[in-house]
Amino acid sequence: MLARIAATDSGYVSALQSAAPGSLAISTPHRIAVLALDRIHAGMSLRSAVEKKGWRFFVHRGDKVVATVNSSISSKGKHGFSNITDGPFVTGTEQAILKAERLDPVRKGLFEPLLLQVPAIHLISLWLKNLERDADLLMPIPPTPRGVPAYQAAPASEFVATIANLASQKRQEHEEFRRRGQAQGRT
Repeated sequence: MLARIAATDSGYVSALQSAAPGSLAISTPHRIAVLALDRIHAGMSLRSAVEKKGWRFFVHRGDKVVATVNSSISSKGKHGFSNITDGPFVTGTEQAILKAERLDPVRKGLFEPLLLQVPAIHLISLWLKNLERDADLLMPIPPTPRGVPAYQAAPASEFVATIANLASQKRQEHEEFRRRGQAQGRT
């Protein structure tokens, strides 16, 4: 599929333009998890609050990561091609994984990398899910919301507290916007 896209529609992703299909490879599979605004609250468990949406793979052109290819899960539970992306979250994810590999808990433990998307607060993070115990780490990928440090691994409890605060602010903004809209409709 990747070779076909590079051969027939490389304009789809600028990083694949003029790429010979044989120069492309994929690596580093990681699941995609999405956290909806209505599921975010203080003290929540990320593991039970997220929805798994498919898989993401790095696309290499030679020895350089240039894009990601994503799969999605159909209503029948089958994986299929979803999209190819390039841009800051591709290189950001690669950098986050490289930084995570140097962390003591990661080097000494057993972790699964996931990409956590929190669209309502414009946040993408590398989620390092601890497979031995409930001690997950999360590393926000830039650009991040104000007050959320990029590339700094935080325990899940700290991360949840931060995003719960951001989600609360977002809900207040939505409520104020709704109220203003109703007030304008009455005038």
